[in-house]
Amino acid sequence: MADASGFRVRLLVRTAKGFTTEATSLNLVVANKEVTITSQNKDEPLNRSRWIVLSVRGFSKEHHARQFGGRLRSIVQLAALSTRLGVDVGEDKATSWISEEFARSKGIIQEHERVAPNVHGLAILPDDDNTRIPTISIRGTVTADPKHFLSALQDLDQNVSIDFGDARNAVRLLNFALMTSEPLSQMVLAFSAVEELSQNEKWSVAQRDLIQKLAISAQTSQKGTADERAEVARAIQTGLFRLSLRQGVKRLLAGLGQNHLRKEWDRLYNIRSALFHGTSRLSDTEIHQAALDTVTLCGMITLRIVCREGTRIPSIAGTHFNISIPKSDEPRE
Repeated sequence: MADASGFRVRLLVRTAKGFTTEATSLNLVVANKEVTITSQNKDEPLNRSRWIVLSVRGFSKEHHARQFGGRLRSIVQLAALSTRLGVDVGEDKATSWISEEFARSKGIIQEHERVAPNVHGLAILPDDDNTRIPTISIRGTVTADPKHFLSALQDLDQNVSIDFGDARNAVRLLNFALMTSEPLSQMVLAFSAVEELSQNEKWSVAQRDLIQKLAISAQTSQKGTADERAEVARAIQTGLFRLSLRQGVKRLLAGLGQNHLRKEWDRLYNIRSALFHGTSRLSDTEIHQAALDTVTLCGMITLRIVCREGTRIPSIAGTHFNISIPKSDEPRE
């Protein structure tokens, strides 16, 4: 079999919903390259599939294809969050595989064809039509407007680079929250996304100085034994230097100029705690609303952090998260 003359990008992702269209493919341009979006089964309408393939052809070098694929993956993640679609971009691992020798012996592929594993995530393939990929089929019952997602993809392509910075895992967790239908899981994942971000917050210089003075005061006190005083001093230094989750979130919101969100954070976090400790008397409808509010709040916070890192957020995010998304880069504090 002759070698292909170039390479193509194949990005297989799993979405929380199919797209509200009977079309079997959608097309858009990203970085002057045509991106084709299809179901995993190319003949299946996009409203019936939650496994979506984004294909891009025409790369002369493999590393150029891989570089483009990495950028496309980041754009898809942020676009899915911005439009509340929810996406799992995978970890570049095969979900299904078949021996090429077996496939050829059974007449599944022809002599000039090859078999490649069905990679959930990014795969770089020869740029011809001779690759056959074993697939799985999963049906979805809820759909989303594809125009919002395509608009977000194109908006994000205007960025010179896509850098989530410290928010990379938060974007991933929020996409997982959007993909699950279980409200308690949504709340846990969404809160975890912001709490992880908040652990980067620190005491001020003046506060650290006060903590150090408290430790010295305990060490030099005349009360207790020397070992007891040393133990208290260590407890002050190791315990107080570490911010609590709530303290970290408060500082995070302050740094974003979003102090007004603290009340809503506390309200929803109290609901979460009551649900997990069995003290809540909320109805199923109220629990689902609390989960919706939590994902919205945490999405607002995370998108603002991504914006602060220098990535311009798609305008459609303002519709899905009821906030005004800044269009220019915000300085990092």
